[in-house]
Amino acid sequence: MLISTRSRYALRVLARMGRMLRMGGNQPISLALLSEQEQVSVRYLEQIFGLLRRNGIVKGKRGPGGGYVLGMPPGEISLFSVVSVLEADFLPTNCMSGESSCSPESSHIQVGCTLQDTCVTRPLWMALRDMYYNYMKEITLEDLSEGKIQGT
Repeated sequence: MLISTRSRYALRVLARMGRMLRMGGNQPISLALLSEQEQVSVRYLEQIFGLLRRNGIVKGKRGPGGGYVLGMPPGEISLFSVVSVLEADFLPTNCMSGESSCSPESSHIQVGCTLQDTCVTRPLWMALRDMYYNYMKEITLEDLSEGKIQGT
């Protein structure tokens, strides 16, 4: 269940936008400024923000003074909604997505896992997936930007 740099950078940059909004900055923020502050290339941010914009997480403003604003209040943007836009698949194993099996006998042509009904580890992967999904759905961009997430 690895999260790509694309999602990690997006969460950092969106959290910065949330902090700027909280401090009274309701103006569009340029990718150049976000790039400088978070040390992520503008080119990479363009790719990330293209996906986020298409999914309503951010809105672009063109022209002088243009840039990006959050598409909704930070308290309404779950971390799950951000990561699910940027990750093709972030399940703990391939068999969770129905793509393949961990069985050495499985062929590359086969779709799904032949051991699905008898696999002793599948319930573990399903429980981890559900915990991850539920946790990421509960936490918002506001929580992240305000430092409300407690680590162990």
